[in-house]
Amino acid sequence: MSKKAPNNKTNSKHKITGYKHVRNVAGIEEYLMTSNNLRVLYMHRPDTGVVTTNITYLVGSRDEDRGETGVAHMLEHMLFKPTTTDVKNGIKAGSAMYLSQTTGTVINANTWKDRTTYYFSSSLDNFAEMLRLEADRMENVILTDKELNPERENVLSEHDMYDGQPGFALEVEMRSIGFVSHPYGHETIGYRNDIEDYTAEKLEWFYRNYYRPDNAVLMIIGDLSREEALAAASKEFKAISNPESEVPRYEVREPAQQGMRRALVNRPGGDSVVGLGFRHAGFPSQEWATALVMVEVLTGGEESILYREFVDTGRVSGLQAGIEPTSEVNMASIHLTLAEKENCLDIEQAVLKAIRSLKLADIQNLVKKAKAQLVTQELFSRTESLHIVQELTECVAAGDLSAYVDMIENIKSVTPKNVLALLQQSFSDKDIIIGHFVGTDK
Repeated sequence: MSKKAPNNKTNSKHKITGYKHVRNVAGIEEYLMTSNNLRVLYMHRPDTGVVTTNITYLVGSRDEDRGETGVAHMLEHMLFKPTTTDVKNGIKAGSAMYLSQTTGTVINANTWKDRTTYYFSSSLDNFAEMLRLEADRMENVILTDKELNPERENVLSEHDMYDGQPGFALEVEMRSIGFVSHPYGHETIGYRNDIEDYTAEKLEWFYRNYYRPDNAVLMIIGDLSREEALAAASKEFKAISNPESEVPRYEVREPAQQGMRRALVNRPGGDSVVGLGFRHAGFPSQEWATALVMVEVLTGGEESILYREFVDTGRVSGLQAGIEPTSEVNMASIHLTLAEKENCLDIEQAVLKAIRSLKLADIQNLVKKAKAQLVTQELFSRTESLHIVQELTECVAAGDLSAYVDMIENIKSVTPKNVLALLQQSFSDKDIIIGHFVGTDK
């Protein structure tokens, strides 16, 4: 019996009115809404009874100008306020909050360097309303001083809560010296003075220029058919138009660092903290995956290098690390909270010595373990619709949906030699950023 030749034609099931089928990636179907260039990602998760919608706007703190830091985060808060539609319908708290309170729908949002994202997760009964609310929020949020001023106070309280934490305060200072020009040099929540100076006009400009179909990716993951999902999205979003102007973008090239940079925070109260900052490549590159494994080798659990050397010996009481999946070169950091009798300079020197003395044999088993753990985490994040959209959010924000597939292979292909080379580069005197938070009793 002869083997049937494969059919390489575009599958007719992808020909949905009002959409152009772009591609399939690991079970995710990507479409472009022809009326306004809204990107729509669909993934079928049968027999769950659950659907998650997520809309990611390709705007974050990276798009903020000096004097307006944190405006992307402030706008995120405002999207939970009433829209003009809500006012007409007599809903005072905003329909998103009303839906959550009356149906138990899981809702949330968050802002980061390259994107702002909003999601709903619920039973299929609420799917149509979830999409209606998201489309309504794209163009009808009320941005007046009456709505802004109370929410500004909430954001200021949030800022002060974070700023009261030694690690956060230190990270702010380290970022401010780690970047000369690039907007990755400030935290997403922004500076307090800028938050105090927001106006409704500033938020309106940001909203109208960035919250638009051609700057958004809508994700629908769950227990409903492709036809149902795309028809519902078309009903709510197809009539929304884009501004005539292009999406504003800042093209910034960060000057090369030419030597160690230092930050010092000295204020009453709080534990002392040593911070080590180093640059990493943009996500989802192979170099970014190597940096991720490197951070895990240094700080990932009780067998990690710095845990054994400093937590187990009682020299530090806490060890934290962070590396972000940003589209451009960014700064990762490691924070060590000091034990009572230790001082920052001694811990700094001891940590750098411990890292710089590492040999290939010291990290081989740790690299193997780190890769296995990171791959397991990646696979686990793809088991539920809400986890899937959270994973996809970072891929689309980095401009590379294929990262959803490539990331696991990138982690698997990291070698101990890759990690050792990156360790030697990242923690050299030429490239490192050092921070000390010194808590005083005054």
